[in-house]
Amino acid sequence: MKSTEHWLVHDHSEFEYLIGQCREAADINDWWALEQAFNELVKKLKHHMAQEDEVLFPAYEARTSAPYKPTLALRDEHDLIVKLFRDAAGYINARDADATEEVLQTLQFHMIQHHEKEEEIFLPMASHILCNEREELSQKLAQFVEAETPRDWGFEPV
Repeated sequence: MKSTEHWLVHDHSEFEYLIGQCREAADINDWWALEQAFNELVKKLKHHMAQEDEVLFPAYEARTSAPYKPTLALRDEHDLIVKLFRDAAGYINARDADATEEVLQTLQFHMIQHHEKEEEIFLPMASHILCNEREELSQKLAQFVEAETPRDWGFEPV
């Protein structure tokens, strides 16, 4: 990652792969495989969103003159994605195949849109703005431990 000028760009492909695994399992009503993929996705995405919410976005906001405009939109998208995960967890627990498939499709769409916005617009811009703090910020992200009061997802793993 150090060889690119966009050093903050992260690889969202793992999340997109896991949501695809969820959809495939839901399509054939393989509830065990769905729960495994869903729980792994939630665990990794919770950490990822917390890194952005607690480290990356505040660092960006501290260095810009219009600090909250881009990050507010990204946080709103995080809220929507979390709501969709909450809905999906409820449908998975209820073994409602049709509703599960529908919400996972919607979730996948919003995740991909969000990732594209981050990768193509926000992260390259933030990489440039935060260039002077690159080493410190990279270290904080690598050593990140979620806060005691992380974003409320409203459900436990399924």
